[in-house]
Amino acid sequence: MEQHILEIVLMLLGSAILGFFIGWLLKKDKISDLQTYITALEDKNNRLQADYNTNERLLIDCQTEKRKAESEKIQIEKLLIDCEGKLTLSEIESAKKDTNHEVPKISTSNKTATKSKTKADNLTKIEGIGPKISSILKDAGIKDFKKLSQSKPKKISEILVKAGGNSYNRFDPTTWPNQAEFAAEGKWDELKKLQDILKGGRKE
Repeated sequence: MEQHILEIVLMLLGSAILGFFIGWLLKKDKISDLQTYITALEDKNNRLQADYNTNERLLIDCQTEKRKAESEKIQIEKLLIDCEGKLTLSEIESAKKDTNHEVPKISTSNKTATKSKTKADNLTKIEGIGPKISSILKDAGIKDFKKLSQSKPKKISEILVKAGGNSYNRFDPTTWPNQAEFAAEGKWDELKKLQDILKGGRKE
């Protein structure tokens, strides 16, 4: 009887030892799998972090380039305004040389010829108006000095912005009707005196 009990105890003990050993092997494999998975996650995280750092540097570079481009745009717009002002002044001086000593001849017997000459007024003689602005005004029906002299500065601004966009807000037509009035009446000396105190068509 005692021998049978001892055999049973040994069998149970052996089963326990075998179960523990099998459990230990399985646990070891699971831990190894978890460590491999964790290592893979760390590698992936490192790659994502590297990509993030690269993209962040690219974003900073893009923002820097954008600021530089905006600064250059402002400088170019200022140069454009100065160039247009200088071009207008040059055209005015040239026109004055050609017309300063001319006496306008209006035929009372030929209204068609007079109307044709009125349409041919060179609006660029007005300081502040260049070829592009002259074209816009003529398209809007302001084709001669008289019509321009009767136009309100606010209305002229609206015409320019409507045709050319918000960039034309930088032009100030306040003095254009007054200049055009002198030109329409052939008062070139008075026009010259007025333009001598203007800069790009604006009072300083």
